[in-house]
Amino acid sequence: MNLTKTRLALICIAILAPLSARAESLSLDQCVAIALKENPDMASANYEVDAAVAKKNVARGGYSPRLKMDAGVQRWDSEFAMPLFAGVAQACPSCDKPSLMTPFVLRPQWTWSVGVTLAQPIGALWTVREANVLTKLGVDLAEIKRKEARRDVAFQVTEAYYRLLEAKSMAAVAEKSVDQVTAQVKRARTFFERGAVARNDVLRAELGLAASQQRLIQANGVVSLARGRLATLMGRSPDSEVDPVDIAGEPTSRPLLPVGQAEQQAVDTRFEIKEIAAHIQQADAGVRMAKSKMVPQVNAVANYTRASASLVGLPKSWFIGATASWDIWEGGSTYYGIDDSKAQLAQAVAARRKAEDAVRLDARNAHVGVTTSAEAIEVAKQAVEQAEENFRIEQKRYESASNTSFDVLDAETQLTTARGQHQGALYDLILAQANLDRAMGEITKAAQ
Repeated sequence: MNLTKTRLALICIAILAPLSARAESLSLDQCVAIALKENPDMASANYEVDAAVAKKNVARGGYSPRLKMDAGVQRWDSEFAMPLFAGVAQACPSCDKPSLMTPFVLRPQWTWSVGVTLAQPIGALWTVREANVLTKLGVDLAEIKRKEARRDVAFQVTEAYYRLLEAKSMAAVAEKSVDQVTAQVKRARTFFERGAVARNDVLRAELGLAASQQRLIQANGVVSLARGRLATLMGRSPDSEVDPVDIAGEPTSRPLLPVGQAEQQAVDTRFEIKEIAAHIQQADAGVRMAKSKMVPQVNAVANYTRASASLVGLPKSWFIGATASWDIWEGGSTYYGIDDSKAQLAQAVAARRKAEDAVRLDARNAHVGVTTSAEAIEVAKQAVEQAEENFRIEQKRYESASNTSFDVLDAETQLTTARGQHQGALYDLILAQANLDRAMGEITKAAQ
């Protein structure tokens, strides 16, 4: 009875194990959505935004007054007292000597004080304002970088997704090659048994089978690596079994904007240009902030103090007033700080031109990549048709003993190569179109 249960358990495990190890089929949008949540680059970009918002909140506090409380308690070595009659004797020499009185305490042995000061910056408000402008631009800049990260992660996942599909299609081509060469080996062995071919003809076919099997092993290895890269970009373990959904049909070339319009759209929409624009605004605010440090620092001040009662101090006191400070001379550090800020502004303006040129060139390269990939597909398709016909002819010739296994294997190798080039051209076009979208500042819906 126990043996029967054990066998049933082993059978269930054997049936369920392949199901549990089956790769998870995900669409491209699903893969991108997972990556945008779990990719480490996205987590870093989100934290950068949080840090920028925190800095903005810190700078905003510069507008508010500063409320400060000071408190203290002291224990002296002894109280400080003075007899009152000594003062009377000095004031009236002709008077009789007064009787000795209890000394008057000028300072008790224990003293304490509590003070509250309210200070409102006035002269520094210009500097505070420019600091707030800088931090707000810092938030905008962090948001732009986060959008850049979303776009880059989405494109990387898209590229890895289609590269995995390409690797799988290449593995399928290699597997089909193994089947074709296996059939040739069987055919050669049959002819050898009939005495129609020599032994070396069979050996050639078997060598060709070994070579095709090696190509299949390598193709499966590429599939494993491509799957691991996609899983890693999605924020998962490289061992995760992620399987993309196969595309239906062949990709079709879509209408393209003229290359000049594509370049202009890239300049108008790319996040890199917006990032440079934010840097220019930051540099401009930095110049104004450097100038604000030249003005005097004026503060309105109010204070209330309460202390232990003594002759040398009032138990309660308060005042209102203003304080001002002005660094009249500090070696020109503030003045030259303005020149430094102006140089940074000029550098940011110059960087914008360089960034625009780079974006235009990127869009042009992507545009050319789409057109050339579309043309390559037609050539690859014709090559497959020609290779298939050549392989069919060589097979017929072999059956009529007009050639050898070497000719059939050569034709099969050409066919396998043509099929691989055709699959590569298909996915090159898909990725070229995705790269053009990226270069023109367009992103997938999942990345928005």
